[in-house]
Parts: sequence; C-alpha cells; structure tokens
Amino acid sequence: MTLDGGRVDAALGGGLALAGCHEIYGPGGTALALMLALAAPRAGPILWLADARQDDGRIHGAGLAELGGDPGRLWLVQAGGALPMLRAAAEAQRCAALACVVIEAGAASAVDLTVTRRLQLAAAASGLFTLLLRAGPSRPSAALTRWQARAAPSRRLAADAPGPPRLALTLERQRGGPADLTLELEWDRDRRRFIPAAAFAERAIPIGAAFGRSAAHIGALPAVAARRTPRPARAAA
Repeated sequence: MTLDGGRVDAALGGGLALAGCHEIYGPGGTALALMLALAAPRAGPILWLADARQDDGRIHGAGLAELGGDPGRLWLVQAGGALPMLRAAAEAQRCAALACVVIEAGAASAVDLTVTRRLQLAAAASGLFTLLLRAGPSRPSAALTRWQARAAPSRRLAADAPGPPRLALTLERQRGGPADLTLELEWDRDRRRFIPAAAFAERAIPIGAAFGRSAAHIGALPAVAARRTPRPARAAA
C-alpha cells in the first residue's frame, strides 16, 4: 500500500505490506487504523475487535462516513476480555471474505511477543491485512512495523475553512528494515487514499480543490449554467 510515494515507501520495500501485522499507537491511532483499512484494496467487511471492558468509547458510524467509508462495511465485535478477543482474531485471520481486521488491544498484557508472532504468521499466510492498536510504551513485538500517529494541522482553505484531515506519523520500528522515519499525510476521502502533505503549497486554496476537483475547474461555472437559455423564436418576435 502506497503511503508517500517516496522515501518512506522505498524504506518499506515498495509500500506498506498488506499481508502482515502492523502496530499502531498514539492519539491518532484509531483514525490511522480506519484510514488504512479503507485504503486497503481488498473488498469485504472490516472487522474491528475490541475488549468490551475498555473505556475508550465506540467507533462512530457518522465519523466513518466522513472519512469516505460505508458504516455498514464495519463490523464491530466486543469481546469479554483480551483472551476472547485474541481467539476471535485468530478465527478472523482465516476468513478470506474480510478486507482487514483491526485488533484494539490497548494495554492488554496478554498481547506479548508470542501473540504478535502468531498474528504476523497468520497474516502472512492468509494475506489478510492486520492492524494491532496498542497503548502505552513500546513492547517486544513480531509485527512488521510499529507506527506512532497523531493529528496534524489541516490545510487552510479559502475563508479559513478547515481542510481534509492530516496525520503526523513516525515509523518507530520495522522488522529487517530502516526506521525512525517521519511523514505527514493528508486523507483524500473521495478516493480513499493518502496524499503526502508536502505535495501541497501552504497557502489558502479554494475549498473545491481540496476535495478532488482539478484546478482548471475551480471557480468556473459549468458550461450549462454559464450560458443563457435562448428565448423561443415567437417570444423574440
């Protein structure tokens, strides 16, 4: 999966591997997990597993729709604890109908090196994109990558309107590859993909330009609206 189309994708060996398990943490972790799940090319439901005893709230359908996703595509499963959640994850990773599985593990101590190794091996075998949401300090893990995510200031549009959402990411660890890389990404909800923030000039732009309209058409009236409707010949006479 392409992230920045440049040095970060090159460091990842061509992009983020879809047949693998990736760790995410930080205040922007939930947003990043949703965006990555929506950007994944595989069709099917997105399974979101969480420990029902966690007190972080639930995913909001309207928020998913604002990111360009279909709330009906997101399946939420609340387990009775970390162990039932991991059992459900093991079953989910064998399901070819899913597009992605997100495991909201938080600070659960049960998610140790052995568990992450099993998640990674299962993801590599089935090809199912697997995201592991963690909390707290870094722990030993067999996941392919570990990312810190936080919100970044959006672009300033015309009339000081807020632009599309942005995330500041840090690749803290990559198994068998370079790490300590940072990047800032903007989310394109219409095409459900990331755009490097560096691709945009830091200046106010028309609102339509931020949501997929080409610059040649920004501010121009549609051809039909720009023309006057001719009067009928009888009325003109």
